[in-house]
Amino acid sequence: MRRDRVLFYKNTSYVFLALIVLVSLLFSTVNAENQYPKPTELKYINDYTSTIDNNTKQYIVSVGKELEDKTGAQEVVVVIDSLQGNDIASYANGLFRNWGIGQKDKNNGLLVLVSIKDRKYRVEVGTSLEGAVTDIYSARVMDNIAKVRFKEGNYNGGIKESYSIFADSIAKEYKVKLDKNEKINLPSQDNKSGNTTTSIIALALLAVFVILDFSFNGGRITFFIITMFFWSGRGGRGGGNGNNSGGGFGGMGGGSSSGGGSSGSW
Repeated sequence: MRRDRVLFYKNTSYVFLALIVLVSLLFSTVNAENQYPKPTELKYINDYTSTIDNNTKQYIVSVGKELEDKTGAQEVVVVIDSLQGNDIASYANGLFRNWGIGQKDKNNGLLVLVSIKDRKYRVEVGTSLEGAVTDIYSARVMDNIAKVRFKEGNYNGGIKESYSIFADSIAKEYKVKLDKNEKINLPSQDNKSGNTTTSIIALALLAVFVILDFSFNGGRITFFIITMFFWSGRGGRGGGNGNNSGGGFGGMGGGSSSGGGSSGSW
């Protein structure tokens, strides 16, 4: 009887240990994937704050699509609520790489990141566009155009005008001209960063699985999964491969940035 009790406590401790390890791995993976939001259906304008109006979105999507169609370059705007204490230059570079803005091996992407509550902005430029949009030039455009509008609370005007100027500069680099007159119907957006209910259900199912595995299989499957998780190195992966989808206008191209650009506040 005493031996059965010892075995029971031993098996129970194994179950809780396995649960702790699996839940830790799950949350580490989820946190790594949720560090940056996913591109919205609009691709060229990703507003996670409901700040930008539909007319501005339609304009940016129209110009962004025309620019990409004619040059292959991708100019993307991201508006977030807060940086959560992160440095904006590091965050913008990480987001740029995670999404893979611009064409792979050409690195012809440009990111305009605006953090509303922090009152900060960052222009991140892909390597091959650093001649068309230099650090000094991007700072001048944002200081003289966007910053002035942002101080007035006119985020739509600031983003729209600066986006248009950068698009013209990129087009000039490729020796093309943008018409900027195509009207595009906007698809619906999904700006949700996660689903709490789904996560809770997944964790509950995970707990049931572990308990059943230990009860009927000695925990062999659980330990196998943990071992494979560690060997795969999933917990330590970082960066992006540009395979995130941009919805109705195609995905990002897999480009990267070396850190060129400018930052500012208002």
